[in-house]
Amino acid sequence: MLQAKNVPVSGIVNASVNGEGTIDDPQLVATVQLPELQARGQTIYEMKAEAHVAHHKLDWDIDSQVSHVSVHGHGQVALTGDYSAEASIDTGTVPLDAVLAAYSPSVPAGFQGQTELHASLKGPLKDTSRLEAHLEIPVLIASYQSLQIGIPKPIRADYQNSVVTLQPSDIEGTGTSLHFQGQIPVKGQAPPTLTAQGSVDLRIVRIVAPDVSSGGTVALDVRSAFSGGKPGIEGKLQFKNVAMTTADAPIGIAKLNGTMNISNERVQLSEMTGQMGGGEVTLGGSITYRPSLAFNVAVQSKSVRLLYPDGLRTLLDANLAFTGTAAASTLNGHVFIDSLSFTPDFDLAHFSDQFSTGATVSQPGFADNVHLAIAVQSRENLNATSSQVSIEGQAALRIGGTAANPVITGRTTLNSGELFYRNVRYELERGVITFDDPNQTHPVLNLSVNTTIEQYNLTLTLRGPLDKLTTSYVSDPPLATADVINLVARGKTTQESAASSQSTDSMIASQAASQLSSGVQKLAGISSLQIDPTPGGNSQNPSARIAIQQRVTKNLLFTFSTDVSEPGSEMVQGEYQLNKRWSVSVERDQLGGVSVDGKYHKRF
Repeated sequence: MLQAKNVPVSGIVNASVNGEGTIDDPQLVATVQLPELQARGQTIYEMKAEAHVAHHKLDWDIDSQVSHVSVHGHGQVALTGDYSAEASIDTGTVPLDAVLAAYSPSVPAGFQGQTELHASLKGPLKDTSRLEAHLEIPVLIASYQSLQIGIPKPIRADYQNSVVTLQPSDIEGTGTSLHFQGQIPVKGQAPPTLTAQGSVDLRIVRIVAPDVSSGGTVALDVRSAFSGGKPGIEGKLQFKNVAMTTADAPIGIAKLNGTMNISNERVQLSEMTGQMGGGEVTLGGSITYRPSLAFNVAVQSKSVRLLYPDGLRTLLDANLAFTGTAAASTLNGHVFIDSLSFTPDFDLAHFSDQFSTGATVSQPGFADNVHLAIAVQSRENLNATSSQVSIEGQAALRIGGTAANPVITGRTTLNSGELFYRNVRYELERGVITFDDPNQTHPVLNLSVNTTIEQYNLTLTLRGPLDKLTTSYVSDPPLATADVINLVARGKTTQESAASSQSTDSMIASQAASQLSSGVQKLAGISSLQIDPTPGGNSQNPSARIAIQQRVTKNLLFTFSTDVSEPGSEMVQGEYQLNKRWSVSVERDQLGGVSVDGKYHKRF
């Protein structure tokens, strides 16, 4: 029978039944024991039930341990007439942390709480309208860190004359005071009457969800209503400086103020304003919950800072609309990017890994039913600068797919920029990043960069997706491809690499210097720190040198180089980009001479 109904129950039952008498008036004693019963993922320990049948009456007792909670039940049922019955169930102290552990994947450290339940029933089982039932919760308290919530007096609910009555009750705690009561008819056409008034401090959400950072208060005044022959709810919720965010969310809400007006069919958002990412956000519209759940919500934001993807901070304005049902909805609108900037710990390799084409499989949820149709574009030229990366360009993108699996399509044009890689400065001449796959976010690059290593001017062109990039090389003076690759990878041509005769000690010193310079770059935010501790370095002068390059502002690059074996041999250079085509540099060499150079950039 259990298998046919697909009830997930397993265990061993020990039963003992003894009886005598007649079929009409049996005298029976039955004992059933379950040392351990697994039911829907929960364990019931040491369950014991005893039943005594005599003189047309059944007396029963049950004792068990459920989630480390003692449960005792007792009752009596007449086996003739209207089957008049009396029964009661009582629990000992119920530790709420044990209950949460049974139904939640984790319990916050430091959470404490307890409750207790007492229930009773009396009356004829054949006529439920004459039954009486009572439920009492004398204790309910929970605490987490400095937050507490509980009941100042017992909560009582009664069932009599086919009506469930919730007696006036209160919940109080940290910044929270809530009063509620009501009646719910089980039979007949009488409407239910339920009321709830008070305020709730949202910090108490952390009692059951410690990963959620929350604050502010919600004042509520709601009551049941009856319209068109159907019961409903009316009233309002007022939000005061509400804040809510989670550790894995790229952005959260803060200082949310406004009102939700509740009617029999929908919830209307009124004067809802708040802050997201330091910017302003306004919400309007309604959420219909009868006859089915439907959304019609508009969101407007201004000067919102969004840290997404990791390493990139975006300042944007948005005008979005969320419409549809729980089974099929759409989030559409426009997002305008005002500015971009890199975070101090920006890492190009980690950033590109976020656009991996590997698919992830997850359980279907609400986010899979939210379709995206959002246009994203830059208002004007965007500039993003860090100590090691600088770009300038425009973006015209579109976000499609679903909220669970968004897909970016469109085009990003890069007009200029630079990158420091292995202490070599690469200047971006031109670049285009296209997202042309409508089924997945798949960036395809077409970039051209140039650099100078020793006396060679190199131009590198990178084409293709991130995981299958192809690179072509051009050198002035001309070099073979192998020599260009050696210059980029090792700072020397193939012939120079073969001719170098560094000792083992020199190689160890160079590797140690490379690790040291990399660590100092990250700690101090230096664009490039190059240490050549031994003769035979990259420079023309074969002696130990230290060279520092630092992007001071978006347009100013500072370079300092010194020969540690010859005091007073410093070289200092400052290069300033006046505009896209003109730049000027001032250099003081180790002999004290000063030179000023102007450069004009023209693309052919």
